[in-house]
Amino acid sequence: MDKNLGEGANFRNRKMEEHINETLIFMIQYIDDSHFDKLFERCKPLLKKAVRKKRYIKGYDQDDLWQEACECFVEVTKKYDRTRGMCFSQYVSLSLDNHFNRLRRWNNALKRKSNIEALSLDGLVEQAGQHIMGSSKELTPPEAVIVKESMSEYSEVLSRFEQIVSMLYMEGYSYDEISAELSCSREKVMNAKHRCSQKYKNLFMR
Repeated sequence: MDKNLGEGANFRNRKMEEHINETLIFMIQYIDDSHFDKLFERCKPLLKKAVRKKRYIKGYDQDDLWQEACECFVEVTKKYDRTRGMCFSQYVSLSLDNHFNRLRRWNNALKRKSNIEALSLDGLVEQAGQHIMGSSKELTPPEAVIVKESMSEYSEVLSRFEQIVSMLYMEGYSYDEISAELSCSREKVMNAKHRCSQKYKNLFMR
């Protein structure tokens, strides 16, 4: 009997916690986003759990994973829809799982496809053109050889996130499509793309 009473109390406590979360997310979305910090503190254990369980992803240390989790949480607060029948904490956990799984898939894809191939001269010129190089300058064969030999240096100066953004952009994805695929803001994608362009120019257009 005591055990049943304890389980009942735990259930009521969980329901109360969810009610508080639902109230806060409603206020953030429709009234006043000043409640974001309070909701974040309440959900922080979910983010820490996701980072712990998730895990090793090559190129990401624990600080990187935590940053990814925090950015995912920001997006979650914008996209959550209570009418879909999922409580907020469940939606947070599911979104974090999906986000980290996407990062892992792209990381594995980069392992299978060498950075030199993914960022080859032909790919940069034919698929990205002016957006990467800043002009449609046609390189002579000797120049092409020099640039190709320097591609490994270029790939080394890009972060893992920048490599993924660059690869997707060269494959024809728009900023909005990349942000949706990686569950991050359009601004973050644009900033990463800008850094790729600047690093490219610093290496090859000085």
